Amino acid sequence: MREAPAQDRGGRSRDAILDTAGELMSRYGYAATSISMISAECGLPASSIYWHFGSKDGIYVAVLERARTALLAALAPPEVPGADVAQRLDAFLAEVEDAFRRHPHGLKLLLGLSMVQADASAAAVAQVHHYRDALVAWAQDALSAVFGLSDRPEVADELARFTLRMASGTAVTRWFEPGAVLETGPLRVALLALAAHHNVLVRGTSGEGALSHD
Repeated sequence: MREAPAQDRGGRSRDAILDTAGELMSRYGYAATSISMISAECGLPASSIYWHFGSKDGIYVAVLERARTALLAALAPPEVPGADVAQRLDAFLAEVEDAFRRHPHGLKLLLGLSMVQADASAAAVAQVHHYRDALVAWAQDALSAVFGLSDRPEVADELARFTLRMASGTAVTRWFEPGAVLETGPLRVALLALAAHHNVLVRGTSGEGALSHD
């Protein structure tokens, strides 16, 4: 059996470093994760880590890029299915809950680490903002479809940012309670209340302010 090409071995080493670094940084934070910790955990020498990424900051940027790509690729298109607001909202929240469940490390890194700005480079901070902007844009489009807000983008923006703040809060909670889950029931109630606050009257839901809009 022939030995794998050096390029393949290098790719596997790079992936192993990123897997380990993502796990450690999501568990302990950027500042507390050292090159020596990553080396000990993944079994590769520090020289290999520096060869692939140049620095801890280079690793963090690569971890963020990979987490962003994986999560955004997993998100459903923003054209949320459903015959009415209730069905579309439930479909949207199911997508958010599923993404939160399947990408716990990426969400902790990208939603719950605003404190990284004190320790990381401009490139790492820019990557965090780039990821958040992409998530906000997806949530804006999805909630615009849920509530029929194509003519009210400012309301869709508020609903999207509220949703991500809830997800971010749960991600931060996971630093202290690893088993914490995103509570989509209260989030559903809150989104309907925010929509009603902006006089977005919806059909297919129950509760105060749930009247016909579409």
